[in-house]
Amino acid sequence: MVMIDICGSLYLGKKNSSNADMKELKWLFPFTLIGIVVGGLVLLQAPSAPLLIILGVFAVINGVRVLWQRNRELHKAINRWWAAPFGFFGGIFTALFATGGAIYASYLGLRIADPRALRSTMAFAIFILTFLRLCLMVATGLLLSWPVFGLAICLMPATFLGIWAGSHMHARLSNSAMRVAYGSILLFSGTTLLMRQLI
Repeated sequence: MVMIDICGSLYLGKKNSSNADMKELKWLFPFTLIGIVVGGLVLLQAPSAPLLIILGVFAVINGVRVLWQRNRELHKAINRWWAAPFGFFGGIFTALFATGGAIYASYLGLRIADPRALRSTMAFAIFILTFLRLCLMVATGLLLSWPVFGLAICLMPATFLGIWAGSHMHARLSNSAMRVAYGSILLFSGTTLLMRQLI
């Protein structure tokens, strides 16, 4: 996931960073760094099965929340100090599963009303998170594996096809449709993961 995200975030992060709200990211990332350190320690010591169940539960709950609130517009931003728990747990999920983006998207969606600014801020956040994950994976030796590199290279064509398709679809979708797509993907992936772990 780290290798694939590097390619995707390099393209999307550079393309969309001009409208990013850097003030929001400056509040998030100090807590994110703490979470990444904690998550990295857990990753090296904890068994994988309970972690995957936690990830599945999180994805299902977040998917249901997004679908439930798909037509709700942001009228009042939440307090900026919510960056502390969102950033911390986002850092933990980033280190453990390379999927902390859902937590950051939840926080930024409750802080930024403009869809273009939200997408740009999220893209730039993913760009930075990918670099932090890369440093963590190299430092722990988890990325220094030829099979990992080989698998990432095999998946690159599908990655670039997905980026191309997503970029074209994004311009044609309303905010509500985007939330339906995002929530459905989270719900499906979380349910599938839980079924694999529990059945």
